[in-house]
Amino acid sequence: MHQNPLYERILGLSTPWFVSHVDLDEDSGLVEVQVECEASASLCCPRCGQPSPRYDKRRRQWRHLDTCQFQTQVVANVPRVRCPEHGCLTIQVPWAEGNSRYTALFEALVIEWLKEASIQAVSRQLQLSWTAIDGIMKRAVKRGLAARTSPDVRFLSVDETAFRKGHDYVTILSNHQGQVVIVEDGKSADSLSQCYLALTEAQRASIESVSMDMSPAYRKATFAHVEKAHRKIAFDHFHIAQALNDALHATRKSELHAVDASLRRAAHQSRYAWLKRRDRLSERERATLNWLSNQFSNTTIAWYLKEKARKTWKGNRVRGARAAWQEWIRLAKASDIRPVVTVAEQVEEKLWGILNAMRLRVSNGLAEALNGKIRGLRVRAKGYRSKARFKTAILFHFGGLEMTPNPLK
Repeated sequence: MHQNPLYERILGLSTPWFVSHVDLDEDSGLVEVQVECEASASLCCPRCGQPSPRYDKRRRQWRHLDTCQFQTQVVANVPRVRCPEHGCLTIQVPWAEGNSRYTALFEALVIEWLKEASIQAVSRQLQLSWTAIDGIMKRAVKRGLAARTSPDVRFLSVDETAFRKGHDYVTILSNHQGQVVIVEDGKSADSLSQCYLALTEAQRASIESVSMDMSPAYRKATFAHVEKAHRKIAFDHFHIAQALNDALHATRKSELHAVDASLRRAAHQSRYAWLKRRDRLSERERATLNWLSNQFSNTTIAWYLKEKARKTWKGNRVRGARAAWQEWIRLAKASDIRPVVTVAEQVEEKLWGILNAMRLRVSNGLAEALNGKIRGLRVRAKGYRSKARFKTAILFHFGGLEMTPNPLK
């Protein structure tokens, strides 16, 4: 096959476009494919589609997939038309999208590489600047969002993740499939409100649960935008468990200074054993805790209450859950251990959301796992220059989007 028809097949060209010639510059290692548009072809306005007369043409070039070991670029004098309604506009070429300087096939290659490797590695291997890669990612995300059908928003999770040090955050709204639905700046009530407002009214009406931490800001936004939010907000058990572990740790540290000095080394070494679940303690750890229990009475009580709370959460679904939690709250308050009492007061205040989580059987587990992956993404990229790029990367990697460009036919 002659080289011109070959490249026409590779680029997917059809009338009125054709390859006029192909040049190879071995010194620079560059293949240049010259594409022309038939002079007699009727052209249309790229905005309204109405037939429009030619005005002039502009020379443009696009990087394409390499030909063997040679970098390849497509060059064309692209016609401009004068539309009576929209003025002078450049027509759309079939091998690239919009104002991109890369062919659709080359962008598809970059997108696949970015899914597997860091921006730095892709930049080095494909000889692209970070700005060029950012442009390809932005177009990919925009394309994916435009093509995305309505995501499943029945069971949502809300979490925040740090953009960089200094308490700079973004709010992430994801669904029960682990798909990021929306990303907004900050972690305020307004941040989550913007997420809800980005959904359609029908989508907001379809929401059955919103799993979150006990942030007052997120609660406020959900009450403002989700109907019957008091039946749909679910407080994740991870945050209750974390609060109890923190209370247990604080209690152990306070008692550590009051015990005999001979016990302090063993007590310090046992700090992680106290945080474990009962059924995950080794025989040695169980024996150590039994030995220390007489000297660490408050710590032992805090550990018992931690285990009882876990059993209450896991052992009840709907029936008896409220009574079980109220009994736990009474016991925790009766212990008179300040850190534990503080957690009991939090549980008492947020009991309605805890019961919702148990009734709906939802948690923030997927959102927390997603948060961990996003932190890993930030580390792999060695940080992001701007929050806009960070948000683009989150949607690129975790938005579940179909981002492969489709050249015009």
